[in-house]
Amino acid sequence: RSKGKETPINLLGFKDGTANPDSQNDKLMQKVVWVTADQQEPAWTIGGSYQAVRLIQFRVEFWDRTPLKEQQTIFGRDKQTGAPLGMQHEHDVPDYASDPEGKVIALDSHIRLANPRTAESESSLMLRRGYSYSLGVTNSGQLDMGLLFVCYQHDLEKGFLTVQKRLNGEALEEYVKPIGGGYFFALPGVKDANDYFGSALLRV
Repeated sequence: RSKGKETPINLLGFKDGTANPDSQNDKLMQKVVWVTADQQEPAWTIGGSYQAVRLIQFRVEFWDRTPLKEQQTIFGRDKQTGAPLGMQHEHDVPDYASDPEGKVIALDSHIRLANPRTAESESSLMLRRGYSYSLGVTNSGQLDMGLLFVCYQHDLEKGFLTVQKRLNGEALEEYVKPIGGGYFFALPGVKDANDYFGSALLRV
C-alpha cells in the first residue's frame, strides 16, 4: 500500500504506474490521452478518452516462491526502490540504447516491452492506474488476488492494443491471468455552468 503521492504498490510487491505520462502536462495529455478534432472521430468524442479495463488475477503463491533476483529481472526494476535495474531512483529513465543486448535490463522485461522508449513507441503512451483486489480464497484453495487495470488513451489501437502486442510472451505471463475487462469511452467533462455531462452526445 502506498501513502499520499507515492506510486502504488501492487500485490506482487512492485511499484505500479511509475512510467505514467505527466498528467499536468496539457500538451502531452492532448497528444496521448484526449481525443482531438484532427483524429476524424465523431464530434461528441472530442475531449473524451478511450478506456481499457482488465481484471488480472495474480498467481501469488507461485510468485512468492520465485527468487527476488528473478522477480526483478522479470519487471526490470528494483523491488524496493522501483528504480530501473542499474539505476538509483524510481523515476530515472532507462537508457536502452546503451544496453542493446539486455545485460542490465532484460530485453523481455516488463518495462522494456511495455515502453521501449523509442520514437515509434511514443504514440502508445497511456495514462494508467492499477487497483489491487483481494477476494479471499478460490474453490481450489488458491489466493484470489490481483489487479483491476484501467488505462486511458486517445486511440485504443495505438495505445493499449499496441502495448499488449509487445507484451505477448513476456516472462510475467506465467504469474498473471486476465479474467475479465472491456473497452469503454469516457465522455468529455463539463465545460461551464451552462453545460452538462454528456451534452455533446445527447445533442447529436
